[in-house]
Amino acid sequence: MSEYNEEQRRSLDAIVLGLSRMGDGDRKALRERIEPYLAFRAKVDAFQQEFFSELCASSCFHNGRSACCGFESIITFFADLVIAWVLGDEAARAGIYKALESPFRPDRCVYLGPRGCILPLSPVSCALFYCSDAKEEIFLRWPQARALWEDLRQEERGFTWPDRPVLFDWIEARFLSVGVDSPHMYFHKSPGLLLVKREAGLR
Repeated sequence: MSEYNEEQRRSLDAIVLGLSRMGDGDRKALRERIEPYLAFRAKVDAFQQEFFSELCASSCFHNGRSACCGFESIITFFADLVIAWVLGDEAARAGIYKALESPFRPDRCVYLGPRGCILPLSPVSCALFYCSDAKEEIFLRWPQARALWEDLRQEERGFTWPDRPVLFDWIEARFLSVGVDSPHMYFHKSPGLLLVKREAGLR
């Protein structure tokens, strides 16, 4: 198992353990806290379908030339994995673990399956990533798409940029409070994000 896959597995194990240590009320509260984020992600999906889906599928996914999924490793926040795990059923969860145990493939993301991302909800860094060529073509064809994309990027900050209390930071803190840790808890480990929190008076 590659170092990247091993770290992903450690985070998944931490999620399973953390959820087992939470009561029913805590798990329900977690699901309620992610609802606004899921509504945001539904808007991202609608934007993708309207403007980028056809181009990305034809120019990258079907021929394996994907710039967004053509690497072994992608950036995942701990909260990305928590949300994907909570949304997944037993089959999806088993599929995630199976993917991490698969032979090393440096040319593609470990979570990329025959029909796309196998995670029940892809990481936010993936959902809002479009390569330069795709953006140039789409924004030229539909100028209004640029403003919509920029609005979505700004809305994303309300969940992921800790100059205020944000969901992704809260999820990490909730799991830390039940005694689990993860290499992907960047909101509590990344010097850059910790600086943002300190400057905002949050740490």
